[in-house]
Amino acid sequence: MKKMWTAKCSQCGQRFRNYERGALLSSIRKHMWKMHRKWMLARMKAGRLAGTAGNPTVGMVLTAISQGIPIALALIRLVRQRRWNRLEAAVDSFEPYMKPEHRVIWQGVKTVKSIDIRRGK
Repeated sequence: MKKMWTAKCSQCGQRFRNYERGALLSSIRKHMWKMHRKWMLARMKAGRLAGTAGNPTVGMVLTAISQGIPIALALIRLVRQRRWNRLEAAVDSFEPYMKPEHRVIWQGVKTVKSIDIRRGK
């Protein structure tokens, strides 16, 4: 006799059963996309943001600068020197269009990052 696999939805608690594990997972996935689409998209977005932490885009840096020094420093400290050189040049091109307070934050972040790079981080 074959084993019956059981599982339940993490969002609504609906139970699923099947004799094949692949079919069980498939039915759960179909249910999740049909009934909990927003939650699934939020999970995908969270994973994508977590994966790009060491490789931020120019938009991510500009957003972090507008949110303040601690957030910008937390984002910038993860970037390696080679990526930092390209990122710094790109964000510098936006500097004339920044608000004065954001320009000051950007200058501070660049200074801190140059100290980090000299230390080998």
